[in-house]
Amino acid sequence: MRKFFIMIIALTLLLVAIPAFAQDDNSFEEGTWSAGLGGGFGDSVDIGQFVVSGKYWDPQWEIGGEIFFTNDTDNNDQIGLLWIGYRYDLSVNPGNATYVGIGGAGLFSDWNGFSNGFGPIGLVGWDADQWGLELKWAYFDPSVISACAYYHFY
Repeated sequence: MRKFFIMIIALTLLLVAIPAFAQDDNSFEEGTWSAGLGGGFGDSVDIGQFVVSGKYWDPQWEIGGEIFFTNDTDNNDQIGLLWIGYRYDLSVNPGNATYVGIGGAGLFSDWNGFSNGFGPIGLVGWDADQWGLELKWAYFDPSVISACAYYHFY
């Protein structure tokens, strides 16, 4: 349970700090901060249906975290996911980027529904000027899948 609270605090700090880091006069001018909401599900395992996500990205890579949660009183489906991934741009239009990516992910969970705490992650997404969509699939035996819509802070 302690890992879950640490993950909530870390993701909350990330989401609170995103607008401050997104200003023009910072040292992170190459990338973009994004905050997102979406849904999640697991392969043969119950996880939270709602996802809160935050990430920092540029056209070649991204790093982020998300929390899966639900309104149920059962705490066994609340997990956190951190990932880093390489992105390959498939589009030719500037301002609209379609991409695929691969990377590594860490899973923070208070229960033993997964065999691994670290595994590969696959990314498929689309980014416009102000918002984007992303589908993530991470394998921890079993899999964790999420789909999020992101707002980009420029």
